[in-house]
Amino acid sequence: MQIIDVSDLPDPYVRTVKAVVETFRRELAIQGEKREPSARPTVEIPRWRLGIVGDLSREQLYDDRA
Repeated sequence: MQIIDVSDLPDPYVRTVKAVVETFRRELAIQGEKREPSARPTVEIPRWRLGIVGDLSREQLYDDRA
């Protein structure tokens, strides 16, 4: 367990931190803590909506001679 010192923050910020922590607790209770939070968040990589145009090899992607 960690203790976060918010004594030097203005009251609105302290209330915000408290609300965020309470939200996390509610979410974990709903999930039943089924799984550990991942160390790295999942990032959705944007995709070109028109599909694949051609193939690129690793050599073409990482060719430093250009």
